[in-house]
Amino acid sequence: MRKNCFLYLVVAGLLFKGVVAAVWAADDSEETARILLSMDLGQLLQTSVESASGIEESLRDAPAAMVVVTDKEIRQRGYSSLDELLSDLPGFDAIGMGGSQNVVAYQRGYRTPFMQRTLIMINGIVDNHLWSHVAQISRQYPLSAIKRVEVLYGPTSAVYGPNAFLGIINLITQDASDLLDTQQRTTASVQLGSYRSRGAEMSTQGRQGDWRYSLSGKFFQSNEADIDDLAPWGFISENVLNDRQVWGALLDLGQNGVRYGEFFDPTEDWGLLGELSFKDFTLGVIAWDTAESYGRYYPSDRAQPNADWNHDARQYYLQHNYEVSDKLLIKSQILYHSSRLWGIWAEASPDWNPGMSQYSYLSLSDWNSLNHSWLFKQDYDYQFSDQLRITGGLKYEAKTLTKAFDLCSYWSGTFCSTDPGNEGPHGQGAGVFHSLDPVALVLPGTQKNMPAENIARSRDVGAYVQGILSREQWRWVAGLRYDHNSMYGSTVNPRLSAIYYWSPKTTLKLLYGRAYQEPSPIQLWGGWIGRAGNPNLHPEKAENLELIVMHQTPHWLHDVSLFAAHYRDVIKEEAENAGSRDIVGTEYRGRFKYPNILLHNAPDISGYLYYTYTHAHSSITYDQASAQWLDEGSTLGDIAPHKISAAFNLPFDRNWHLNLQANFVSDRTLYSHNPLREKGKKAEAYTVLYLTLGYEQSPLDISFRIENLLDTEYYHPGMEQADAGDDFSQRSAGFRNSLIPQEKRSYWLNLRWTWE
Repeated sequence: MRKNCFLYLVVAGLLFKGVVAAVWAADDSEETARILLSMDLGQLLQTSVESASGIEESLRDAPAAMVVVTDKEIRQRGYSSLDELLSDLPGFDAIGMGGSQNVVAYQRGYRTPFMQRTLIMINGIVDNHLWSHVAQISRQYPLSAIKRVEVLYGPTSAVYGPNAFLGIINLITQDASDLLDTQQRTTASVQLGSYRSRGAEMSTQGRQGDWRYSLSGKFFQSNEADIDDLAPWGFISENVLNDRQVWGALLDLGQNGVRYGEFFDPTEDWGLLGELSFKDFTLGVIAWDTAESYGRYYPSDRAQPNADWNHDARQYYLQHNYEVSDKLLIKSQILYHSSRLWGIWAEASPDWNPGMSQYSYLSLSDWNSLNHSWLFKQDYDYQFSDQLRITGGLKYEAKTLTKAFDLCSYWSGTFCSTDPGNEGPHGQGAGVFHSLDPVALVLPGTQKNMPAENIARSRDVGAYVQGILSREQWRWVAGLRYDHNSMYGSTVNPRLSAIYYWSPKTTLKLLYGRAYQEPSPIQLWGGWIGRAGNPNLHPEKAENLELIVMHQTPHWLHDVSLFAAHYRDVIKEEAENAGSRDIVGTEYRGRFKYPNILLHNAPDISGYLYYTYTHAHSSITYDQASAQWLDEGSTLGDIAPHKISAAFNLPFDRNWHLNLQANFVSDRTLYSHNPLREKGKKAEAYTVLYLTLGYEQSPLDISFRIENLLDTEYYHPGMEQADAGDDFSQRSAGFRNSLIPQEKRSYWLNLRWTWE
């Protein structure tokens, strides 16, 4: 398979070389290039990005495939939260869970239990959860704080170390660098939407002499989509949720002021981003909390959706930039990061005794994990000459991690800090009772602090060096990183790229990179029934080869990637290193801008067209008959072979505009663990439209967005094992819905006011 991947890239590269030579060589005059580069699309090529190499460079110079979404585009599209962006990005398969993670996205065809293999960053600071490694991209980040979103594709462990595996989403925030002395800027916004959704944001920046500050915050609440707001799915039903045979005396309890038995899926998220700078010193904070329920992720006969599940993060950091000379810059950072994962879980497991499957063993359990780390980094940037730039850095990180969940009032065999060894009334565990019992069993929750016997500590040491050589029409980038982890040992990861500026309007890039992904503590130690931990897990390895062609015409910026990636020691949902994967694909990222011939004197018509082709092959397959994984290759599943995203922004005048977006996703073969795959069923193709009407007249900005304009009923593949099946005449076959119904039409209003 790896030889086929290599041949795929070589043949594709030769074809592209022939095409560009034939089509573009005839139009390569200096005058044409000057005109092209003077246009807005030429400016886009020169957009400054930071994520590709850890330094500021133009999009054209960046040794990576990238998409940049600006604050203006965020407003034009009417986004009310960052997670809405994921469905529109090329190379992402976004799964709408509507649960404790509102959206999970697989980047470049790599299906994972959660969104663990993509780094989420705030100004280059990693914000993934310490324990689960999840990129929790939901409604907690204030959009008014974002200057641009840089999305990078491909492994970058050579610069960022462990877990820069599939790519990076880096949020670059507004700061005071563009303000004059004593100047301030403040933006406030309010969001209102379907499902009684409401949000508020405020973002402010200012400068006073050598002092600069930026502070942004967001608060969001929603009841989320009800059953009638979703495509129909037989395992999501209030008739089942309030069935006493299934749920027994648990229905006498509730959460959030609502009794169990009702489909209620509340959300309450908040976030805070802040920096205070004096000369070369910066003190910063990243803090957020997502309290989201379970939505449509689980069947109604297995879990009550109305139970809060929480992710949070607190990061405090001090940075110093020391300009030793006009050639040497040293950046230092010390950072404290804490993250917690906790919540309530109301579960029903079918009674396994003969003739009793309509009844359940029940539990209302309390879960907790506490984690923190200290990080020290020092980066060096040395401009050796006009042609050669050398960067490098050192890193030390000490982590204190929960091992197994502190999990009370649950099945036997779990770690509980408050009531160890209690087997409960049915001998199944401290908090396990039966749906025929007259009273629900409610036991004390977990302790506030994590007991010492349930804590693990690790140490990470890393160093990297990177050289950037620019000579005539070539730019070469070579990097090498060494990392040592006290638990997993050492690894070395290189990255090489050759960039050739064929002409002022055409650029070719050839990239090679490797990365590794640490096993997440949630899978190392697990600690609950259904996913036992595996402390013997090895890190995953990634290897990627990629060809990129960028070409600018008077009205289009074309950007095409062809990649082949090989992954080994894959960690799947059962916490096992199991086999390898080979993924090949093509991504087309097109941006356009045309004079507005429809409306005289109105701004230009603009938009994008993205196309993604992905083929993901796994070396193992799940056999439903034997309930075992076999060493037989097959399509990985849950990854759409073809995806198209497009947007068209039509200004009516200087104030009004209409933005139309469309997402097409082709039929998807389901994951082999999903019982529907054996039945020959697929996640069927769909097209969803989004319409935004916007008005902007300083200082006011208003947008009205309709999501799923045509009220399309469609489904996404289930997560993890996706094992519930679709036989709605009986109890579900597992804990995760095999298909996840998506939301129908909804409406969103965003009001924004800016003072300067």
